Amino acid sequence: MKAVEAMVRPLVTVGPRDFARHAEGLMDDFGLTMLPVVDGNVFVAVVTKAGCRRGEDDSPKVEQVMSQPALTVGPEFDVAALFEAMTRYEVLCVPVLDDGRVIGVVTRLDVLRAISHDDPHLRVGHAAEHC
Repeated sequence: MKAVEAMVRPLVTVGPRDFARHAEGLMDDFGLTMLPVVDGNVFVAVVTKAGCRRGEDDSPKVEQVMSQPALTVGPEFDVAALFEAMTRYEVLCVPVLDDGRVIGVVTRLDVLRAISHDDPHLRVGHAAEHC
């Protein structure tokens, strides 16, 4: 399975000049720990909940607390290989880029869902039958 098949849609993003508290609110609303930062449609960086909280003033802009992600992948990247990389680099979610534009995000949960969908031994119904 490819990253494009496992990634989250619709994509929630913020701009570098948005307030960090707005980004944190979006993460709370959608149950996320990271958001891609885009300028226009071009991927710039990511902002995390922890990053939003480390601002130097009461209302920092996203550009003041954003960082480069440990990983990014293309849409055709293999999900099993992605899981190995996510585990190695200890990241919970990875932006999916296509020609410099963010098209989605893959979380560890998305990867587990994709892998379990492909493996009949990992399906919940199958596991329940054998308990």
